[in-house]
Amino acid sequence: MPGRSTPEYQDSTRLTLGLIAVLAAFVVLAEVGIWSTFLEIALLERGLAEGYLYTGELVADQNRRALVGGLQLFAFVVAAGLFLRWIHRMSVNARALAAEGMEFGPRSVVAWFFAPGLQFSKPFEALRELFRASHPDHIDDWQAAPVPHLLSLWWTLWLCFLLTTALTLLADLWAGSVDEMYTAAWGTAVTGVVAAPLGVAAAICVWRLHARQRSRFRVTAPMRVRQPWPTRAPEDLKPVS
Repeated sequence: MPGRSTPEYQDSTRLTLGLIAVLAAFVVLAEVGIWSTFLEIALLERGLAEGYLYTGELVADQNRRALVGGLQLFAFVVAAGLFLRWIHRMSVNARALAAEGMEFGPRSVVAWFFAPGLQFSKPFEALRELFRASHPDHIDDWQAAPVPHLLSLWWTLWLCFLLTTALTLLADLWAGSVDEMYTAAWGTAVTGVVAAPLGVAAAICVWRLHARQRSRFRVTAPMRVRQPWPTRAPEDLKPVS
C-alpha cells in the first residue's frame, strides 16, 4: 500500500499580508463604531433628560448605525474567510516542514471552528499546536516548543467578543424603550472596545506564526533535499559484451 505523499510547502506571505490588511480595516471600523455608538449614547441621554426625541434624529442615528454596522460585518466576514484559508495553509505547511505526529489536520483545524460547544476550546488547542510545530529551534522535539503568551490573550479577547456580541444583539432585539436602547448602546460600545484590541492581537499572532514558518523553512532546507533514486545498484551493472 503506497504511503501518503509529503505535503508541499507553499509561501504564505501574500495570504498573511492580505489577512493582516483586513484585520487592520476591522480595527479601524471598530474605532469608528465606538465613535458612532457614543454619538448614539449622547442622543439617548438627552432624550432621557428632556423626555422626548425628534424622529429625524432617531432616523439619522439608525442610518448611521446601519452603515457602520454593515461595514463592520463585511470586514468581519472577509477576515473570517481569509483566516480559515490561512490557518489551513499554516497546517499544511507545518507538516511540510518536518512536524510529524500532529493531532490536528488541515481540515480539522477549520472544522473545529464550527463544532457546537467545542469551538470554544478545540481551535485554541489547534493554534497552540501550530505555533509549536512551526518553531524553528525545535525540529524533532516540536511538542516542547514555547507558545507566545499573546496567543492566550488573543483567544480570551475572541471569546469576550463572541459573548458581548451575542448579548448586544439580544439587547437590541428586545429594546422597546429609550432606557433599553440606552443599555443596548452601552453594550455595543463594550463590544467595540473588545473588538479593537482583538484585531490587533490577531494580526500580531498571524504575523508571528508566519515568521516562525519562514524561519523553519530555512532551517529545514537540507532535510528537504532529495537525492535521485538509483534505478539499479552499481554492483548489478554488467559490462556490455
